[in-house]
Amino acid sequence: MTTKEPAKDFDEIADDYAFFERHATEAEAGARAHLNEIAGVTPADGMVKFLDFGCGSGTFTARLLDQTDWPPSRLSLMLVDPAQSARRQAVSRLAPYTTFPIVESPTLPTAADAGFDVVLANHVLNYVPDLQRTVSQLRAVLAPAGVLLIAIGKQIDVFNEFLNYAFGLLGRASPYNCSDDVDAALRAVRANYDKHQVAFELSFPDSEENRRRMLRFLLADHFAQMPHEPLMEWFNQFSRAGRIEIRSYSEHYVVRP
Repeated sequence: MTTKEPAKDFDEIADDYAFFERHATEAEAGARAHLNEIAGVTPADGMVKFLDFGCGSGTFTARLLDQTDWPPSRLSLMLVDPAQSARRQAVSRLAPYTTFPIVESPTLPTAADAGFDVVLANHVLNYVPDLQRTVSQLRAVLAPAGVLLIAIGKQIDVFNEFLNYAFGLLGRASPYNCSDDVDAALRAVRANYDKHQVAFELSFPDSEENRRRMLRFLLADHFAQMPHEPLMEWFNQFSRAGRIEIRSYSEHYVVRP
């Protein structure tokens, strides 16, 4: 399959990502969906081994764990993220959810450390350069009855359409993966999976600075290379009574070993 160039540094756009989180229902809707997806999958008693791939600062996983009924004495956590500063924030934020030392790493565990009941890849597969290999690795560390939860945007959703438009201004395709690429990767490794859509909304006061915040979040360091005026004007179609109102959805996958 084609390898894409992910290149998105969340350390550099942390404030802009936080702006998106505050003004979108994506995290709330996504956590609620993931909670339903793991219902009846995790062990009724005993340890729950949980791997968060692309944990970031841990805000989404904290939101998800808030809604589970797992006591800290049952939960074992491993956090994977290439950014050390993000992992440190996630370890601190998620420490109250487990009585065990949190394992953190820039890379995925080996098969010797497998056996995870839940592996979460929430809106992070957009940025991996070798998607098929990553999907295969994520499945390989599942327990026999474990589940891999993936959330990612679809090629034809609003935000991916924007990315295609933005990178088209540079005469190139978007470097980020979407659900079509995940479908292809899962089929290539003959994965057993189901998927469904989860709707969310983004709403924020319409101002030049807020539009720039969203552009920096969506494009990271690519934004500086692009003509700003047409990108700023792209939001006009969503301007309503002094606010930007965007409705979109994510594709959620439930993948089994």
